[in-house]
Amino acid sequence: MASSSGPLNEELQCSICLDVFTDPVTTPCGHNFCRTCLNKCWTNTQTCFCPLCKEKFSRRPDLKINTTLREVVQHFKEKLNLGRSEVLCDICDGRKQKAVKSCLMCQSYYCETHLEPHHRVPSLKKHTLINAVENLEDYICQKHERPLELFFTDYRLPYENCN
Repeated sequence: MASSSGPLNEELQCSICLDVFTDPVTTPCGHNFCRTCLNKCWTNTQTCFCPLCKEKFSRRPDLKINTTLREVVQHFKEKLNLGRSEVLCDICDGRKQKAVKSCLMCQSYYCETHLEPHHRVPSLKKHTLINAVENLEDYICQKHERPLELFFTDYRLPYENCN
């Protein structure tokens, strides 16, 4: 990821590892670092300080993920990877092809060739296909092991004395 250039990349870059932030945390002085990078800097040290401005902290600060920065970084990474599926087909033997779709029912990844039965076989046509994603488990209910679904309920209030 460090190879990508541009001003936005520099703003989203950890000054310790020089890569785009992973689990970004903010120090009390307001500087941002990857959680693991900062923890490594503070391992085996008596005094904790900001690696950027060198401000010393009286005690080791409790680090929490900077959720806003994490979301910006995630959006940036998604834009960089747009159209570049890193997911490989689960069915291919030998040299695996890039997956084009993920099936939420089968919980598998398919290249264009192996996706064909999902377009032809009646029972497979009912399956929910989405663009290939690396984190297929995010689309599956962990409790029910089924695709996430939206449900709408029409609530009507009972009215007394209505005809």
